[in-house]
Amino acid sequence: MTRPLLLYVNIPFCNSKCHFCDWVVQIPVRDLRLDQQAPGRIAYLDAVRAQIRGQAPVLREHYQPAIIYWGGGTASILGESEIESLYTCLRSEFDLSHVRETTIEGSPESLTPQKLRRLRELGFDRISIGVQSFDDQRLRRLGRAHSAEQAVEVVKNAHAAGFRNINIDLIVGFPGQTDAEVAESVRTALTLPINHFSIYPYRASPGTILRKQVERGGHLDLNRQLAAYYITRDLLEEAGFPEYAMSYFGAPRCEADQAYYRLTMDWIGFGSGANSLLGHRYLAFRKGRLHAYNQNPLRFDVNAPASSPQLTLHWLSQALTTVEGMDARVYQERTGTPLRVACEEPEVQAYLRRMSEHGRLIIDRNGIRIHREDIARVIIALNWIDTPGGDQKVTRLTPVSATS
Repeated sequence: MTRPLLLYVNIPFCNSKCHFCDWVVQIPVRDLRLDQQAPGRIAYLDAVRAQIRGQAPVLREHYQPAIIYWGGGTASILGESEIESLYTCLRSEFDLSHVRETTIEGSPESLTPQKLRRLRELGFDRISIGVQSFDDQRLRRLGRAHSAEQAVEVVKNAHAAGFRNINIDLIVGFPGQTDAEVAESVRTALTLPINHFSIYPYRASPGTILRKQVERGGHLDLNRQLAAYYITRDLLEEAGFPEYAMSYFGAPRCEADQAYYRLTMDWIGFGSGANSLLGHRYLAFRKGRLHAYNQNPLRFDVNAPASSPQLTLHWLSQALTTVEGMDARVYQERTGTPLRVACEEPEVQAYLRRMSEHGRLIIDRNGIRIHREDIARVIIALNWIDTPGGDQKVTRLTPVSATS
């Protein structure tokens, strides 16, 4: 009997190195911005196809693809012929007849009307567009390669091309960002044919340009970040887009995110920087090692038990952003270890204690979850709890009483 599987394709290229993005920190600019004629990019696409062909036979014996997700980087940076070549390879190696969601991530400047139509023709039925803001001044500060007008147009063009499942990403809570700016971006989004919103509180990730600006004299008030998130949440819920997890609003729910965050199925990651969860093992290619991947796309850099303490922390940090939290039965299915046993590790116990300092943590035989009303507060607080020098640069969240 075959089990459901998520097929993930990673495209580690971008038009710009955005000032807030932690993913690009480890990617040399010379590799990040390779164009279609660059030998490294041509070799990369060859390597991804080689990985697909090399691993598909074993995967077919045990799994049936249920979800496809193309991310990055910027997946839509690829040309139409490049996208078609990879999609054709997937289709030739796997039975895709049972796939119920096929997503591609994109940035406005890389999505032409013609490309959007071709994506729909190939089989993509969901698109996630990295808008981040509808304020041009903010976009320039973020190092984005598109304008607010381009963002508006690309959403309209995606709908015209036949996409009826459209997500956009917005970031809120930047240093100095006003409530009015936050509300205006959300109100602009609500005029567009969008059914799903991903709203991320800003986190000044180590190594990014914006993090360095904070360290040089900027200031982040986490209570203001929480307020910005609540402004967004209230506007979206009033407009009919309910919050079903921290940062996620609307319907249908993104099934790929459910797989990653709640461990609802195994996944295989194709490409440099991608990771996989297969048969209780965590497998990964490290970010920033494009050329090593090109030389040997079947050799993982990481091969570890899925229940190792570091990974358990990662699984919990994602699952506890959802209303359902970490399901004990599902955790054991994916990792081979009872959640109760995994939580006995000192690192995991310490993490759960830190969570309980900021909100109500519920632990029972069904699993672990955060009280719904406290999820945003806990997650925003934990984004910063280990920030060096935070006492001078970050105003902490106002403490609340916590019960478990």
